[in-house]
Amino acid sequence: MISDFQAVRENLFPASRGAIEDWEEFPWHRDRTNRIQAHKAHSSQAIAIDVFGTIKMSTDRERIFDAIASTIGVAPGGPWAITLEWTDSNRLLGEPRPTQVDVLAVGSKAALVIECKFTEPGGQCSQTALLPSGERQCNGSYIEQTNPGNGLRARCALTGKGIRYWEYIPDVFALDAAADHTPCPFKTDAYQWMRNAVLAAAFGKQHGLQAAALAAFADHPSFPTARKAKRGLIDPGLSGRAAITPISYQQIIAIACQVGLDQELWHGLSAWVDRKIAMAAAQKLELHGV
Repeated sequence: MISDFQAVRENLFPASRGAIEDWEEFPWHRDRTNRIQAHKAHSSQAIAIDVFGTIKMSTDRERIFDAIASTIGVAPGGPWAITLEWTDSNRLLGEPRPTQVDVLAVGSKAALVIECKFTEPGGQCSQTALLPSGERQCNGSYIEQTNPGNGLRARCALTGKGIRYWEYIPDVFALDAAADHTPCPFKTDAYQWMRNAVLAAAFGKQHGLQAAALAAFADHPSFPTARKAKRGLIDPGLSGRAAITPISYQQIIAIACQVGLDQELWHGLSAWVDRKIAMAAAQKLELHGV
């Protein structure tokens, strides 16, 4: 029986493996049995390491991230420092458990906060979930309400807990924090995109950098985030719908092929990622009996 780490290594593009400095301490995504999930062909963490780990270790890193920055409308300029599974240890948003970002890329003029998806949709806000008592901490609207879990009154249950999302939302999404919003515009999977967008804004403010939030995704019609990216990750009724920019892994690799010097590396990565996407899509079809 092969070890978890051996299985994970075999599921990572060879040129990306050096991006993991300490395999024991790296914050691997784990299941309920504490097993590392990056050995799975459809692992979102693995495909993120495939792509961004390879770029991190490549001599083409500066060219590629300058090109990505220019593509999404922020200032290019290295050197670029790439951190996989970055945690906001300064708690810029006041979160009890700080957001862990799949990839943080910081240049001399801009910072990119990157959420990575493969076959899964965006994460939803937990505050509308049922408590053991059968009550909900939030009724799904951004209106004055009392959280039955702690007795605190606020428009947002998270604001009542000292979490600072709504300090940044007005600037990022052009929403009035003092007005009611029914339903809350971040009730469903827009929640995860909002959280990354406001973290990017907070990080940029702290470090005096332009900042952007990106959603890196595997582009295939059977994957939820890919379908959502085509329609818009954020409700098109919001002025800040461009607060998070979707960019597919295929687009990122195409940029690498266009500006990079190591063509053999990037064409090899392209074939590796295409194969993973095809395998994951086939598995989804099989699960749905198609």
